[in-house]
Amino acid sequence: MIIQSKHPRNGTAREAIHAAATALFAEQGYAATSTREICERAGITKPVLYYYFGNKEQLYQELILDAANEYRKALLRASRRGKSTEEKIVNVLDAMFTFTRKSPLLVRLGFRMIFAAEKGTPPIDIVELGQFDQRLMQEIVREGIKKGELHGRPLEIAEALGGVAALHIMDFLITGKPTLDRSHAQRQVDLLLHGCISRPTGR
Repeated sequence: MIIQSKHPRNGTAREAIHAAATALFAEQGYAATSTREICERAGITKPVLYYYFGNKEQLYQELILDAANEYRKALLRASRRGKSTEEKIVNVLDAMFTFTRKSPLLVRLGFRMIFAAEKGTPPIDIVELGQFDQRLMQEIVREGIKKGELHGRPLEIAEALGGVAALHIMDFLITGKPTLDRSHAQRQVDLLLHGCISRPTGR
């Protein structure tokens, strides 16, 4: 009752815990982050943290899975907009870029799980989570091939698109560049789908 009265249903305490935990996990990893540090950064006490989350492991898992669900929903919504295959691909890349701009620490945490996995980290199949956008892109490409808008192997095209997106996202997280906006997504799709070879014009 005391906890509830101090922290009403507006979600402020829960959001503060999420923000603090995300920053700390992204900065120093799961093992090196203590519940004390999370509480201090969130401005709450341990009983409040345990009220919303049973322990640090549960907090970490919920953080990752909530972010993954939000990311998936954003990409699915993007994939359903647009008429042409190219427009749908641009929409999906733009959704990836938008998510990164809005939640850079969550994206950084995801890369940390892939490239700097720690012993003792709660079991989360990050590979399976990461394959969602590739499967989605592959399905868009496959439909584009059926409609005669593209040609090639769906998996290879999807991997190329995903690889370019990941490269630019990592660059953004490290340097703050390039600007991850829709025009940037369009340029990358133009490059991959239409190429950069100058072809002679007919007389």
